[in-house]
Amino acid sequence: MLKGAFIGGPGAFGFSPSSFAGGDLKITAFAAPGARRERPAFPREAQEYPAIKSLLAAELQLDFAAISLPPGETFGAMLPALERGLHVISSSPPCLSSTEFEALRGAAEKTGKVIFIVQPWEHAAPWLALSKALTRGLAGEINYAEVQALLPGPAPEGGAIAALGWQAASMLLAMVRRPPSAIEARLDSGAAAACHVHFGGADGFLHLACGAHAPRLRAAVAGDKGRIELDGNLLRLDIKDMAPETVELRHELAPGACLPEWLAAEVSDFKKEIEGSRERGSGLRNSRYCVKLLRNASYSASVKSAAIPL
Repeated sequence: MLKGAFIGGPGAFGFSPSSFAGGDLKITAFAAPGARRERPAFPREAQEYPAIKSLLAAELQLDFAAISLPPGETFGAMLPALERGLHVISSSPPCLSSTEFEALRGAAEKTGKVIFIVQPWEHAAPWLALSKALTRGLAGEINYAEVQALLPGPAPEGGAIAALGWQAASMLLAMVRRPPSAIEARLDSGAAAACHVHFGGADGFLHLACGAHAPRLRAAVAGDKGRIELDGNLLRLDIKDMAPETVELRHELAPGACLPEWLAAEVSDFKKEIEGSRERGSGLRNSRYCVKLLRNASYSASVKSAAIPL
């Protein structure tokens, strides 16, 4: 049994202390800093601390820290947790700059610990089906990809790119499967964001918006052998020498949506990486480039959507 501390409140995709219930990872301590922050339900036997600093300074037998804080606060909790010698599983984004990301990665390498960023949509049937089709090479050499993510309601603090950017950028990177070289971005009063991501030999596009009439997540990728599109619970295949096909899948993939089993699979993968049965570093996936894209999207928008090299 691995013992851990939960730092923060309920996070994106339902990430909370209950995510660790009934498994081999147990929350035995917690800190929920911030007077206005919604407090999740913590295990009765878990010991409460008033602040992150006092929790990490306590003489507790801990193996990991689970962190669910606003973007601007996450790095400040992750780094000292790693330096204390704890594995860390965190909601996204883990930090706001490449400098901070390298500091986190350096601390993890120095202490031999795992950093794992929660991305539960990767366990959804629609995403697994799209990924499998790409791995089989059905689309051929990729030259185009796009992700559209829409949410109803007003934009949160940080705008559409804060609410939707990490998931959309990670999906785009996972479809193109090569490093980005530059980004151009337009941010419209926080409610919408449009980005053109340059890859070697391919173009990627992100369209993110709040205030839509309904949530929607659509991803499309094309290459020299065909096109694959994911729209909710529909997977459309238009492949060379094959009849066009639409496959209806059992679950719909929507922005920020998560089923308990997807999150449970993420926690299980985190444990496997700690134990060594999963490749070390796999919990970071495309995190390095997600951080670069989101950081430089804001910079590009501030200089009249100029292309910013990555």
